[in-house]
Amino acid sequence: MAYNDFANKVKQWDNRAAQWMGRHFYIILFEAILAIIFLFAFINALKVLNASFDVPKNNVADQLLLAQSFNSILIVMLLILIALGLLNIINSNSRLRNVLKNIEFNLSKRRSDNKSQEN
Repeated sequence: MAYNDFANKVKQWDNRAAQWMGRHFYIILFEAILAIIFLFAFINALKVLNASFDVPKNNVADQLLLAQSFNSILIVMLLILIALGLLNIINSNSRLRNVLKNIEFNLSKRRSDNKSQEN
């Protein structure tokens, strides 16, 4: 009986450590990386916007290059925002899965305790 209790405690500690790693380390790391990339893209967009004031209106090639660079920056920023949203959804699903694992663990522990009391 003592071995089962110890094994259950180790399983619970392992589950909690995995929860902490899943919640705090990987999600924050990915969010920080995406936030830094978004910040660089935003600063680059401001520089392109500032450079747009210096481009002459009669130079078609420069106008097209400016429009192309601004459109590509907008696409990159939107993709980063979508990635952050997907990361948030994955984080929510991960937390829900961990809560369900905890519930299942506690219910299985109660079932094993009830069976040992009946015998």
